[in-house]
Amino acid sequence: MREVYVLRHANWNLDKDSLTDEGKQKCLDLKKKLGDFDIIISSNFDRNKETAKLLTGKEPQVDERAGILKLTDEQNQKITELRQKHPLGVAGAIFSIPELIEPVKEAGQNLIELIKEVSSKLPENGRALIISHDGTIVSAEKIIKKDTFASIEHTYYELEGFIIDSNLQIKEF
Repeated sequence: MREVYVLRHANWNLDKDSLTDEGKQKCLDLKKKLGDFDIIISSNFDRNKETAKLLTGKEPQVDERAGILKLTDEQNQKITELRQKHPLGVAGAIFSIPELIEPVKEAGQNLIELIKEVSSKLPENGRALIISHDGTIVSAEKIIKKDTFASIEHTYYELEGFIIDSNLQIKEF
């Protein structure tokens, strides 16, 4: 069975788009448990590329479909303010802003398209790794599970995510 691991990037410095020392160490610790991947993909953010490289020892392919929803500067500022107070961080902030529901759905749909494409390219019993972002991952999960976008019950913290097979069946990572 083909499997695609969809994980959030590791701990990062909010002032820069790079991993913290803690994030780097968590990647190196997790690498020992993950094994090899046939395909490695990341969003275009440095923290995601760095996470993918530390987890696999290889440069990832960059694909914008693993990225974040398109935001205006004003929306980005609003999320930055809300994320600090919301118990579910960035994803919680995004889902609490009504005008961002459609853009986050689109980001989730883009990630699902990427998952399907990557899965179709894998050999039988092949494995792929996609490093994405919490709001995008939560959105993709909601679409796959045919869940409502009225609220979210959880988010994915650093290096959390799910494993999905070629039949779009999700299992916990």
